[in-house]
Amino acid sequence: MPSLVTSDTSNLVDDKTFESMMLVVLTLQSSTLTSDGQGGFTEVWASAGTFLGRISPLTAQERLLQDKETMLTTHRIYCDNMDILPDDRIKWGDYYFQVIGIINPSELYHHLEIEVREINYT
Repeated sequence: MPSLVTSDTSNLVDDKTFESMMLVVLTLQSSTLTSDGQGGFTEVWASAGTFLGRISPLTAQERLLQDKETMLTTHRIYCDNMDILPDDRIKWGDYYFQVIGIINPSELYHHLEIEVREINYT
């Protein structure tokens, strides 16, 4: 983040370096309601596209800072700025992640840091 006092940007990661850190292909999934044929609705997850990102598990210290019984976040996903909603989920291979929070560091729209929780999906 640039210094608010001096506007020094020497600590910012340039676009080329940031892109080289995006190592995995992730799938964004959105929930839709479909008729169940009996007058009700069923929630169905549909792919909303793929994107490159980086998944980082939280450190032990970060996990300890959260309430132990209601720990919400297990991983952080870094990606280019894109449209994503808190109701979406992210799929990586056989792993699914519920979106907990979306952070736009410094409000620069350079990239997103998405706080997620790994979920079991059967």
